[in-house]
Order: sequence, then structure tokens, then C-alpha cells
Amino acid sequence: MVAGCLGICGAWTGRTVPGSVAENPKGFFEHVVIREQITKRLLIQLGCDPLGVRKLPPEDLQGEVSNLAKIIRVVLESEGYDNDRPWLYKDAKLTLLWPIYKKSFPEAKWVIVNRDKEGIINSCLRTSFMRQHSGDREYWERFVAVYVSRLTALRNSGACVLEVSSSEIVNGGLESLKDTVNQLGLTYRKEELEMFITPSFWHSESRDPAQSGAKPPHS
Repeated sequence: MVAGCLGICGAWTGRTVPGSVAENPKGFFEHVVIREQITKRLLIQLGCDPLGVRKLPPEDLQGEVSNLAKIIRVVLESEGYDNDRPWLYKDAKLTLLWPIYKKSFPEAKWVIVNRDKEGIINSCLRTSFMRQHSGDREYWERFVAVYVSRLTALRNSGACVLEVSSSEIVNGGLESLKDTVNQLGLTYRKEELEMFITPSFWHSESRDPAQSGAKPPHS
């Protein structure tokens, strides 16, 4: 949802995974080639689960991919990106690989989407592409804790981190989103955002904020 909002406000997203499924009718907004050919392959090379669920990289992930920025730039330009606006890559698996991406894109702005822990767990239990891994609530509690810990490390890394609350946005509170849009150098389009944010499509149970993913628009 947040990635879609940033796209509406002008972030370049390229060719993304379609949202033609009932579980995400508005779209996933994950760049197909970067997700499949770069991020997942990095996880495989590390001996980890390319889906970012089971075996995960260590929290203090070391190393770098010396030509990663160049590889991604070639991908973007092949899809028509001409450096006229910030580009966005959304993928929760960036939470696991952020040290590698940060070294390749030190000026990137990272957007962390905050969501309550129970809401994240319920989403994992509800959606088929997550539920295939486990139907055990305790399993997903441990999963969320691992991702939250990595996001804390990202915050403490010195990266430029911006944060928004998915529940606030769903419930009509767009001020933090507006601030984020402005800080990213995008154009806030209130009416278009209100048409896109369809509360019936989003499951929000927010009380205590937790974290669900990281998305770095590079400008």
C-alpha cells in the first residue's frame, strides 16, 4: 500500500509484480527483475531462503557486491528510467539484506512501514503465500521478532530512515505520509491517494506499533 502511494506521488517503480489476486488486488509494487534476479539470488548465494522466511542471513551481515549498483542501474535503464525522478524498490527481504544494499546505495532513503505485531502475524496466517510456511502463530511471532531486530539495526546504522504507520494511513491519517512524500522529493497527491487507499482491502489491527518491512527509494 505504501509503495503504491509513493508511486502515485511520482516515484518510479518500473515493471512490478501484478496484483491480480484477491489477497492483494491493488498490487505488490515489487520490481520483478530486481526481486527475482538480484535479491533472491543474493539470498541463495548466502545459503539462505530466497523467500526470506526460513533460513535467514545473520543480523550482522558482512560483505558487499562490488557491482550491485551498476547491475541495478542497467536494469532500470532497460525499462526506460532516465534519472528524472527518484526510483523505488520495495521488498520486505531488504530487511535481511540492507547492509549490502546500503553499501551500494549509501545515499538511499529507506522507508520503514510500521504495523502492530498482531496485525503482521494475522496477515502471515491469512495470506496463502505466507501461510504455506506455517500455520503456527508462535512461528510467526518469532519471525516478526527477527525482522524487527534487523530493522532496529537499520535505524541505528546511520542510514536515512523515514517511517510511516500503515494503520494511520488506512484510517485516514495522511500527515506522516505527506511528510515522507515531501522528504523523498515527490509530489503529494491527496485526492489520488484517497482513491487508492481502500480500507476494505487492508487489514489493520493497530494498537502497539511494530515493523513489517523496509523500502528504499533511491534518489
